[in-house]
Amino acid sequence: MQKFANRLTRGSEFIAAIILAAIFIIFLLQIFARYISKIAWLMPIESVSNWMSSVEPIGWTINLISLLWVWLIFFGCAFIVKERDHVTFDILYLAFPDHLRKVAMIIISLIMIFVLLWSFLPTWEAIFGSRLMELKKIQTLKIPITGDKIPIKWLFASYITLMIVVILRYAWICYDVSKNGAPKGAIEELSKTQKEELNES
Repeated sequence: MQKFANRLTRGSEFIAAIILAAIFIIFLLQIFARYISKIAWLMPIESVSNWMSSVEPIGWTINLISLLWVWLIFFGCAFIVKERDHVTFDILYLAFPDHLRKVAMIIISLIMIFVLLWSFLPTWEAIFGSRLMELKKIQTLKIPITGDKIPIKWLFASYITLMIVVILRYAWICYDVSKNGAPKGAIEELSKTQKEELNES
């Protein structure tokens, strides 16, 4: 299971890197198209200068960057950011003995699963069942194959992905904690690592 989780994380990081690279390239294209005509007079070759003068700003770059950025954030939070990477207030958790930590983790996980499942169908209906979401389009972006404008619902669909993954993640936490016990706090892990390093030295 750990091997599968590592492969999933690496694959997710690769996808996120591709999205980030695409955002950066599109951003550079936007800057190039916006300012190239203003420096055309510096080009000594007339044919190239004329081409540079004819380049107009590209309208779709901003919307595509926004779409990719939203997907990158929710995709990254769903597949890459781990539980220990989040900011947590674990003063009470660290004060509990191990058996109460286990109970607390299971209760918190079940609450998260319940809240997300309870809100899942209304969220799905608001995004994919709403006629407004279908009719409202991202005006400058088109689907390459059909040429149709992209509905605004695909901007918000990334949140559905996050909900599904977080539900599965907390279900796994419930199973893992019930089988292996509650995880150590970040401070405890750091302290344990330092002690091991001192013992090795």
